[in-house]
Amino acid sequence: MGELIKTYQEYPRLLRSIKDAPKVLYYAGEYNPAIFFNTLAVVGSRAVTAYGEWVVTNIVKELARAGLTIVSGFMYGVDALAHKAALDAAGKTIAVMAGGVSHIFPSYQEDLYNRIVATGLVVSEFNETCMGGGWSFVRRNRIVAGLSKAVFVVEAGESSGSLITAGIAKACGRKLFAVPSNLNSLNSFGTTKLLKAGATLVSEPGDILNAYPFSNITNNSRVSTVSSVNKRLLNADWLGTFPGRVYKKLCLEPQTADDLARYFEKTITQVLTTATELVMGGDIHEKEGKYYVN
Repeated sequence: MGELIKTYQEYPRLLRSIKDAPKVLYYAGEYNPAIFFNTLAVVGSRAVTAYGEWVVTNIVKELARAGLTIVSGFMYGVDALAHKAALDAAGKTIAVMAGGVSHIFPSYQEDLYNRIVATGLVVSEFNETCMGGGWSFVRRNRIVAGLSKAVFVVEAGESSGSLITAGIAKACGRKLFAVPSNLNSLNSFGTTKLLKAGATLVSEPGDILNAYPFSNITNNSRVSTVSSVNKRLLNADWLGTFPGRVYKKLCLEPQTADDLARYFEKTITQVLTTATELVMGGDIHEKEGKYYVN
């Protein structure tokens, strides 16, 4: 455990520049000032959808692999997925806690907490054992925004705390990014609102890497990245096969095995065999009875 005092040189420069920056920032993990150089906050709904999960897995992981430090708030949903994506890419991540740095909440994310401490940082303006509360989540949001050069909103409902984080970031002159969402989803309200207000639309990692002048990012990392889905869709020969046709259908929307059997006029056995082949190949995954592209 350690602490960074606002008047000391080690205190994060970006955080010091915001209004009401904490006088002391407590931390757990190995302190290295380089972790604060290329920071991107990733925030979104706790009730993350399969679409939001796909965005984090396919976009945030590439951003971390490119050298960005992923900052988030350690809650379940988008926060936890963002931390995991960074760790799985062998990248850096900072978790900003609503309570003290030793108070793991939610408690079932202890393994994630330990992974972050091992390679990144857990930070808070509160001492080690402070429990925090509803009021402290709003205060935490200003630190998430303050530590970051930009904020990337994945999914956000009408009353999402992510909109508070985005508002703080905008007031501090930080850049905002958001992904478009399904308009019939409650999680589309916040991101749609941000995009209408001028946030930069993100459809691939390059939209963030190329649009914002992060320092010390190599030119190779700044090249627009084609998603694994788009690469599959470029393979015309494979798309003509039954597995390819199933994959293309799932790119439009998730489907159950029954849905696919009716659409393609195949037996359930034929569909399940093909779905298993696609799952084993890493192209799709099954969740709660439906198949989704990876």
